Amino acid sequence: MGTHSLVLGHSNALSDHPLQAALRQCPVHLQLIEEPQALPAELAILLLDERLLTLRPLDYWQACGSMLVGCMDVPGVLPLPVTASAEELAALLRFAGDQHSLKGKTDQLAAALAGKRDDLSKLVEVGLALSAERDLDRLLEKILIEGRRLSNSDAASLFLIARRPDAAPQLIFKLTQNDSLSQNSFQDQRMPLSKASIVGYVALTSTELNIADAYAITADAPYRFNRSFDLQMGYRTMSILAIPMCNHRHEVVGVLEFINRQNKGGNGLEPELIAFDEEVAVSLRALASQAAVAIENRQLLDDISRLFDGFVKASVFAIEQRDPTTSGHSFRVAELCLTLANQLPHAPSARLRELALSADALRELRYAALLHDFGKVGVREHVLVKAKKLTEPVVENLRYRVALAKENLHNQTLRKMLHVYQHQGGLSDERRVQLEAELAQECERLDRYLGNILQANEPTMLSEGDFQHLQEMQGELVKAPGNCLISLLSEGEFGALAVRKGSLTHEERAEIERHVVHTQEFLSLIPWTPDLQGVPQIAGAHHEKLDGSGYPRGLVGDAIPCASRIMTVCDIYDALTAADRPYKPAMPLERALDILKSEAASGLLDAELVQLFIASRCYQVSGPPGSYSASRFTHHVCDFEPSCTAAGHPRGG
Repeated sequence: MGTHSLVLGHSNALSDHPLQAALRQCPVHLQLIEEPQALPAELAILLLDERLLTLRPLDYWQACGSMLVGCMDVPGVLPLPVTASAEELAALLRFAGDQHSLKGKTDQLAAALAGKRDDLSKLVEVGLALSAERDLDRLLEKILIEGRRLSNSDAASLFLIARRPDAAPQLIFKLTQNDSLSQNSFQDQRMPLSKASIVGYVALTSTELNIADAYAITADAPYRFNRSFDLQMGYRTMSILAIPMCNHRHEVVGVLEFINRQNKGGNGLEPELIAFDEEVAVSLRALASQAAVAIENRQLLDDISRLFDGFVKASVFAIEQRDPTTSGHSFRVAELCLTLANQLPHAPSARLRELALSADALRELRYAALLHDFGKVGVREHVLVKAKKLTEPVVENLRYRVALAKENLHNQTLRKMLHVYQHQGGLSDERRVQLEAELAQECERLDRYLGNILQANEPTMLSEGDFQHLQEMQGELVKAPGNCLISLLSEGEFGALAVRKGSLTHEERAEIERHVVHTQEFLSLIPWTPDLQGVPQIAGAHHEKLDGSGYPRGLVGDAIPCASRIMTVCDIYDALTAADRPYKPAMPLERALDILKSEAASGLLDAELVQLFIASRCYQVSGPPGSYSASRFTHHVCDFEPSCTAAGHPRGG
């Protein structure tokens, strides 16, 4: 600091001061301090004496910002020797002035550092907030809010770049905020990507534009400001800072545009519009970088989610192609499950309201419902698509046995006629008619047996009389190739025909029921994310019943996950009412709901869930029950078997 700029403040007691003569010879400007509250701003050094200390205490003068000097021994005051010469006193004052100057610079640097630290802290907070936001729309809104707060901008807009392999890139006007205007009518608009606009230029060139006045853009600039918005809305755009948002591949994914930076006026004055300086631009560049990463991460997560969702749907479609007549079942069950689960927060039962599922749990339930039949891949195809109790080759073999038995009867009758002709001198008409009648009676009996077999082969409930006929048929012996006698029905064929419900034997039904085990085992091989790790367990418990009579583990009560109990209700309803069961027409709605009530009353299903399902009409999402006129029998791994035979559907849904 030059000595010519030193201002020394003093009281009017300087005339009595011991250093008066020496001070007047020093190259400093002396400033009389008459009132403590009227200290001049340029005051560098203050000569503190007893008179000033009587006016104000020491801490007041220490807080005034000037360098304190004096003849007394006071902490924080630079002592001036009474015997100092003018040269020595001038050197001390220059030293004091330099200290004052350094202190001022230090205070400025400290303030700037504090400001930078505050900006850095804000950017860290913004980064954490952006990384935690999962909803893309809320993420974009948060980016604009934080950017306007950092820059004190009146308005801001966010643009995204839409790139598709089969089309030219487009600029999406995704979001805007404006303190001066209502922005309800200008969101999410698409426009061509061109260098003619400010945002388009920034997007295509990856160049930041800092414009002090949008209406003063030079004629040779490759871009222009579109004034139509200002004219339409009565707005005046001044300063603009447009910053590209680049991903890790240095590709522009969007553009942040901040408009009309404000210098807030004091004392009720209107804010002044100012240009964006480099200090603000640095912070906004950092925000743009954070925003680009957050947007790309969010889009990447959304892409992965869509990819996984597509993979699940394709897997369900492929699995259901093993049994095309039941296709659509898994998708309907998933829709029913979500509809019922979304009713839990509004349920009249406090217990159900407490079981309300979060967004992640709903997504977990959806995937579990879509994949609940994944284990079908572990069921042998001839069991999975077994149309009737006996396979077609076995039925053809039975037809062959009956035809062979009838042919043997014809041969036996002809041999009898030949024997009578040879040993009795001829065959009377009466005897011939008798033998032919016996042959016709036996053939008719075999045809009746075959008819009974074909009838028993249909998957319907058999009476005790039917079993007796089967036993008679099993006792019928027919000649096989090699002249050996065999039963018309083998032991295995008899056992299959004696099945009371459906088309499956006990062993085949056990194999079908193991599809649930296969489902859980197969799904457990997938590295599910933490929010979806319950999918295997939920899907693997959809055939469990509250009383422990379900399968595969015989779980009881609350040991069955709530999501699985929801799926059980929806699965049963769809099995009962589905139009894709060719062996039966779709059950009428009221009948299906009565069965659900009956199962709930029997303690098999969650009664409150069933009541909520019916009261909220969740079943309407899958449409009214239909009918199916096809004649070919088939079954589904999730076919429902009511515990009460009075339900009238021995096989179930």
